[in-house]
Amino acid sequence: MQLKQELHNLQKNKMNISDYSKKVKNLTYALAFIGALVDDENLVVVTLNGLGKDYSQFCTSIAVRETFPNFQDLITLVISEEMRVVGT
Repeated sequence: MQLKQELHNLQKNKMNISDYSKKVKNLTYALAFIGALVDDENLVVVTLNGLGKDYSQFCTSIAVRETFPNFQDLITLVISEEMRVVGT
């Protein structure tokens, strides 16, 4: 239960996207190890929720898509967005 809470409360804060996504994946692996699988859509939602206000427009653009990207595609998109955000 603690791992699920940690995953749902995880925030990017000052981490870069690579470190943030590793932390998300590690928590997901830990949950899977104890039999609490996290499906890909939930993983995407949790990841988006933790990005913070700098990524609010990006999150909105993902939320209004007809289909959610899978986690790996999301991370690729977020890395591109990170370059835009950091570059400004």
